[in-house]
Amino acid sequence: MTHESVPQADTPHELLAVVRDLTRQVRVAQRGTWFPLLVFAVITLLAIPVYRYAPFVDLFDTCRSSQGQTVCRTPNPFELGYWTVALVLAYATIAGFYVRQARRRGVGSHIRPYVVVGIVLAVLMAAVSVWLVFHPLLPVPADPFAGDPIEIKVGPAGWLVNGLASPLAVIGLALLVLAWVERHWALLGYSLGYLAIAMVMGSQVIHATSRWFFLPYLLVPAVVLLLGAAAFAVFRPGAEAATTKVQP
Repeated sequence: MTHESVPQADTPHELLAVVRDLTRQVRVAQRGTWFPLLVFAVITLLAIPVYRYAPFVDLFDTCRSSQGQTVCRTPNPFELGYWTVALVLAYATIAGFYVRQARRRGVGSHIRPYVVVGIVLAVLMAAVSVWLVFHPLLPVPADPFAGDPIEIKVGPAGWLVNGLASPLAVIGLALLVLAWVERHWALLGYSLGYLAIAMVMGSQVIHATSRWFFLPYLLVPAVVLLLGAAAFAVFRPGAEAATTKVQP
């Protein structure tokens, strides 16, 4: 940690400039942007075996079978449960990292709003997913195997609701909160880009017979998160140079 005295200010304007500079240095010292991105990349990759090997439980009796094919209009409860638990544990891990970092560097931490919002979004994701089972945004045909599929456009409200039901989009929304907490413009731009990718990936309908059809849905966001974590880790300012201790 660097020990520096506050520069003497002769005028109120100079004192205000000194305070603003110290505030900026503290905010930079508080940042640990790379760690949340790494944690989210890890839980996204760990979701792959869950998607592949977890059995589907028709908890809400929405599956229909015909000629060896099965169509279900609800998410797998195992997948939904995994994301809910994984996200809550991820935010707890991130909170612990920021608190430990703040104590080591001797500065405060404002990570609580981000963690609270993240956990609320994780619980809301599960609630919205269950709500969509009984209140689908799109009309559900009585026989999903009869006739040709009809292309139906979803409005902005539908995109928003579907986004809240998507764990990858929920991660993006929480990253926007982190960008606000850290006053991090680079993270804001990254979060918007990641959120756009997550929404596009989540809105795609994949027609495939392979049990690995979901891989692009998970691998693309995971790679984006890993690249973001690496970039923010490489270009983060040194903690020693960024931390300033005010002496009387």
